[in-house]
Amino acid sequence: MVIKARWSDRKLAQLSYRLSYLLESGIPLLDSIDLVMRHFAGREKEQLQMVRKNLEQGQSLSKAICHLSVPPLFVSLIVAGEQHGHYASSFSFAERYYHVRARWKHQIYQLVSYPALLFLLSLASLWFLFSFIFPQISAMYRTLNVSLPLVTRIMVYMYAICSSYGWPIASLIFLLVCFFFIVRNQAGIVSRLTRLLFAMPVTNTWMKLRYSHYFSMQAGLLLESGISILEVGELFYEKAPWPVFRQIMSQMVDKLQEGRPLSKILAGFTLYFTAEMVKYIELGEEGGQVGQCLFFYAGQAEEEIKQMVQRMTRWLEPLILLLIGMIVLVVVLSFFLPVLHMVSSLK
Repeated sequence: MVIKARWSDRKLAQLSYRLSYLLESGIPLLDSIDLVMRHFAGREKEQLQMVRKNLEQGQSLSKAICHLSVPPLFVSLIVAGEQHGHYASSFSFAERYYHVRARWKHQIYQLVSYPALLFLLSLASLWFLFSFIFPQISAMYRTLNVSLPLVTRIMVYMYAICSSYGWPIASLIFLLVCFFFIVRNQAGIVSRLTRLLFAMPVTNTWMKLRYSHYFSMQAGLLLESGISILEVGELFYEKAPWPVFRQIMSQMVDKLQEGRPLSKILAGFTLYFTAEMVKYIELGEEGGQVGQCLFFYAGQAEEEIKQMVQRMTRWLEPLILLLIGMIVLVVVLSFFLPVLHMVSSLK
């Protein structure tokens, strides 16, 4: 039975931190889970109890974790820990990763909550004006046999369309959302959408950084533990969370078996990985320290992702406020232009 309660980034960071600390201290895995369960309640505790039960039945930790509703990336980190036999390092990576994600989400929420509230109030004001005020103004114009200004006529027409077709539009949006949740686990559709994101200039940089950070973080961890690069590629092919990434790893494994160096192979996938990561792999191959070089690049990629998120959050609030200003401008023009036009018609 799979419990569907979703673990938040903050809860995953707390779980990873406590398990990494306990395991690093030499406490066995089952005892560590028992100690960690005391810090959780409700469904989270029930899920951890299920994990412990599955471990007692002989399942691996990665198999037991799959019973939780956690992101595939978290599971793949646990798989990496199983490969090199050191769960504490994997949980340490997971703690840092999800702690940063939780902090970013909190910052974005703080930044967006107030402008979003203003935006909703602006939409409510716009609806009130068009529902109760503009019908009276329109009736006065018809009585005076005067046409409404162009801006107001356009807004009234748009409001009439939204009023007449509001439910069909809302139903279409609901169906699209349902369709997204149905097909998001379909590998073929997800692959096409992912490749589209890689082909778009706006999202290409973000996707390349995400793939490069994931590869360098996990491959560095595995290589430093003594696993061969061929085994790393096979592990990625089996356990990576993204279909396109798994397809790339399948091709990488085939070329590794032909004896080609990793840097030369990944140089052919610069659409999906950064040229900087490939350069670090080249340097690591020259000195026999590919794992350490990937570790170093993973830290750089994480910092670059952090800077991108910060830039995005700095621009998000002004854009929302600009959108609110446009709504206010439309309301002012639509409301006051008829009044001014009516006054000029009466003179």
